[in-house]
Amino acid sequence: MKNPKVRQVVLPLITALIWGSAFVTQSLSAAHLGCFSFNALRAIPAVLVLLVLLAVMLSPLVQLNPAAGQAWLEGWRSGLEQQEAALRQQVNEGVKPIIEQEFAAYIVDKAAEMGLNCTARVSCRAEEDGLYLPDRTEVAGPLSQEERGRLSQLIQEELGVPADRQAYYSGEELP
Repeated sequence: MKNPKVRQVVLPLITALIWGSAFVTQSLSAAHLGCFSFNALRAIPAVLVLLVLLAVMLSPLVQLNPAAGQAWLEGWRSGLEQQEAALRQQVNEGVKPIIEQEFAAYIVDKAAEMGLNCTARVSCRAEEDGLYLPDRTEVAGPLSQEERGRLSQLIQEELGVPADRQAYYSGEELP
């Protein structure tokens, strides 16, 4: 019934036929059966029709392939892990400069507490757990050898950067 005009004529006729025959059947059977028997006889065909409809609706579930579902789930998890790794890398790339700036500000503040005027730059490295730690420091300013030694000692003790990875410049600005 692909033609809508045919559907508009045939379906109401089928409905009227079923409805009309049901009325005649009910009238005849009411005279011979009790009300409970009559309702039981009415319910049996309805249950059969509903069971057929239920079987038709659930038949796609029987044909499901668990292996294909497992493969899809594994692919989805893999994609999710890749997205998580990409997001973690993006966050780390955004966090690293902030951490480096904070360490540099810490060095400048500690130098100011010691009465020194300087600028600092810190390069960090990522540990296995994703934590950024200072790796190299660069300090610029008019510092004497003694002041450089005190600042170097402070950086080594508090930030864990050895003296061989600390650079000092005599100019006001970092190169």
